[in-house]
Amino acid sequence: MRTRAALLAHVHHPKSPYTLPARGQTLASTATRDGRAERWPEPAVHQSIEVDVALSDSYDPLLTDLELPIGHTATPHDAQPLSRLQSVPGLGKLLSLLLLYAMHAIQRFPRGQDVVAYCRLVTWAKEAAGKRSGTSGAKRGNADLQWAFSDAAVLLLRHHPAGQQYLARLEHNHGTGKACTLLAQQLVRAV
Repeated sequence: MRTRAALLAHVHHPKSPYTLPARGQTLASTATRDGRAERWPEPAVHQSIEVDVALSDSYDPLLTDLELPIGHTATPHDAQPLSRLQSVPGLGKLLSLLLLYAMHAIQRFPRGQDVVAYCRLVTWAKEAAGKRSGTSGAKRGNADLQWAFSDAAVLLLRHHPAGQQYLARLEHNHGTGKACTLLAQQLVRAV
């Protein structure tokens, strides 16, 4: 899923010296991906975008074939935790499955703050003798959970008006980038 998303992001915003306006269409369906490469006059960029579109199209059936057996396997023995995860706004079927198997037993975390730290959504303070000298520990925790909760925050904003209002309040107080991270932290606490 992450590789497919990266490919589609590159197709939507290719790194090039051209400053053409972005199209307002999403790239989730195959129909909106057609004609994307023709916008760029340089042949190398044209070919790169065509390769990215072909690769992302090849991921679609693979993800569908993977999702069905995992969903059927998870439903009988983890039905209650899976249904709880799917009730959280922003978490769909695939993200719920990813969280179910990446977090393992959530009871191993004594506090909600520990889960947020394990999901790489906090910065670690570097301190010695009571003096703070920056941050460290950017690779502590689970990178897949960081991506999953960040993606869930984006999906929450797409379909949930209360989440959009909450993000607007956070942006007013903390700025846009920090607000998205704080929203992802709230999702972790909700889970």
